[in-house]
Amino acid sequence: MDEQFDLAIISPYHEDVLSFEWYTTIRYLGKKGVIITPNPNEHQKLLKLGARSLYLNDYFPAHVPGLSKIKDYFGTKGIHNVEVYCETERAYYKQPIHHIVRYAYKYAVAFETLFTQFAIRSILHPVQGGEVVRRTATLIATQKAIRVIYLGETFIPGTVNLYSDEYRTLLRPTVKRSFPEESAKEFIRDKLEKKPVIFYQTEQRGYVQTPMFKKLINLIKGDNWNILRAYLGHKWILQVDDPFKNFITKMQRTFQSTLAEEKYFFFPFNVEAESELFIRNRQFADQINLIEQLSGAVPQGYKLYVKPHPGKEGHLSLGAYNRLKNLRNVVLMDPRKNSFDLVNNSVGAIMIASTVGLESYIMGKPTCILGNWPYVEYGNFVRPGNPKDAFSELLQFDQVKIDPVKFVQNVYKDTVDGSLYAGQEDFKALVNSLFTMIPWE
Repeated sequence: MDEQFDLAIISPYHEDVLSFEWYTTIRYLGKKGVIITPNPNEHQKLLKLGARSLYLNDYFPAHVPGLSKIKDYFGTKGIHNVEVYCETERAYYKQPIHHIVRYAYKYAVAFETLFTQFAIRSILHPVQGGEVVRRTATLIATQKAIRVIYLGETFIPGTVNLYSDEYRTLLRPTVKRSFPEESAKEFIRDKLEKKPVIFYQTEQRGYVQTPMFKKLINLIKGDNWNILRAYLGHKWILQVDDPFKNFITKMQRTFQSTLAEEKYFFFPFNVEAESELFIRNRQFADQINLIEQLSGAVPQGYKLYVKPHPGKEGHLSLGAYNRLKNLRNVVLMDPRKNSFDLVNNSVGAIMIASTVGLESYIMGKPTCILGNWPYVEYGNFVRPGNPKDAFSELLQFDQVKIDPVKFVQNVYKDTVDGSLYAGQEDFKALVNSLFTMIPWE
């Protein structure tokens, strides 16, 4: 083996503005790190800055077999439906599935070569997601007994959860932390008073992204058609598709922005094309079908209020909006409506797996979680065997069982210090936590 590394950061398609920060902070703590990136622009920039970077495409196989051989290859690794395995990326970037499958094979073989050539103790996925780079890195690393770490920002500022896989299996810290009762109460008061809508934005600091024209030229020169297509597809969604939907929904008065004086349950949509649905809760990937099922079970005298995700990629399809509008007891709320207000005025909240569940619980509302969600173990949530039973179980739920303070304290004890999205000191605390708060032997 050529070199040994304590931690290898697996970069996403886009240039990660924290990639150089990862490298320098790991060195600052006396450890050895490396960035593994599929992006040629990021790779070149990191080398110029003096960072240790490995360009994933340099380890691609010389030959890519046909689809049947690719399926056989993944089948030997326990992946028996490679199209489903790549589904998140197809949905998110709107790319042809066979195109993604071929790149999944390239990435998997590249990681096999890398993890054989270099001695790597752990790999880290700083950003949650189901893109095939992350999935294939995890697949090969797991088979080679290399530790895998995923990060998850919690709703408590300055804290992070560490997970051992993409299904969010918690890596519990070696030292249990305690959150004083008064601090937990203050946190809840502050949250309910400010009612924040959180959008994560990373500080740029030491890394400056490649100018647009040069970025595209380098992607073309490096035969990175998967990244290029993903980049253009994502830009199309944000700059053309979403504005078009904004215009149509406004003209058709699709959304309601005010609350009527009626009894209702609240359901927040997840982003349609994300790993929360396609990997961890695939049975609910068709959210519109789920709402149609729930609509048939809404008790007499109640409504079901639903709201698209407020993020940039949160829009549903226009066809989905039409299907929702045809449901007599479903009310489609404006995505900009603050979820705190919707939860506060509701009888209870129902969701697949959403941060709204955290908000709902600390407000003392009966909260139903239908899917796989890592926070259910920390409180008393409604967990129906059949989604249609959610309404009756919420109405019968004893609210005395809801203890927001205890919930916050329970969540906090399994976190580590740090943040990707706050200041530089928070970032240093996060990297330090990776090496000190979980066992390394």
